[in-house]
Amino acid sequence: MLADKTLFKSVLNHIYTTDEAEILYKMLMEDFGIHNTNIDVDLNEDQYQIYQQQLSKLQQEIPIQYVLAKADFYRLKFKVSPAVLIPRPETEELVHLIINDFKNKGVVEIIDIGTGSGCIPIALKKNLSQAKLTGIDISQKALGIAKENALLNRVEVDFLCDDALNIKTSNYPKFDVIVSNPPYIDVKEKEEMQNQVIQHEPHLALFVEDENPLIFYDKITDFALSNLKNNGVLYFEINQNLSLETKNLIESKGFKAEIIKDLNENDRIIKAIFSSES
Repeated sequence: MLADKTLFKSVLNHIYTTDEAEILYKMLMEDFGIHNTNIDVDLNEDQYQIYQQQLSKLQQEIPIQYVLAKADFYRLKFKVSPAVLIPRPETEELVHLIINDFKNKGVVEIIDIGTGSGCIPIALKKNLSQAKLTGIDISQKALGIAKENALLNRVEVDFLCDDALNIKTSNYPKFDVIVSNPPYIDVKEKEEMQNQVIQHEPHLALFVEDENPLIFYDKITDFALSNLKNNGVLYFEINQNLSLETKNLIESKGFKAEIIKDLNENDRIIKAIFSSES
């Protein structure tokens, strides 16, 4: 049965550009183990049935990563579902920064707050083999996915259920690194976002209330005050529209903070070290 590429593009042309649809078609075919997509692909009956189901989901603006139930992140494969955010390239830059900062430090203890799919601690453990990694999340479904991803990538990460806004500091040791990519998008920013994100990715992991958009940075920085080792480092992925406000909040608690731009020249990461001179 023929998976007509021209028809595929036509069906999706109200959502995706021709080039984007071409990439999606290639991804679907590669999932069947078919790599030559320059011509229309002939599928067997079972494959064609799956293909039709996948095409239907794409027409509903379900992201391709959820359609295939997997995503790439930092050269690794991850299982994803609507219970977790789809890993983003900007977060790869955050991971890359931490790896470069700690690759020669031996045994370090790292916690990721709001771990979702587990992509941050798993990628860190894969590249910092001596590190001890912990990931926490409020969602049991997300933690289930994260644990599967640790098995998939053959790394050991301690995943725990906890609320980033109500962490009991005495339950945790001191860490060399505290990292978080918390919810940071104002509800008012929804109208600027793609339907694929708004309709299908978990709002709990994306959005904060407009009246207190920095609440997660506030609470996690407080946790860092008590649970970051001497010379430890706090890393955040941030909302580019609130970079200075986020930096000022963190520095008001005694940290020296640096804003780092992503590859698109947007303010995307804050790296902070506690200043004993404060």
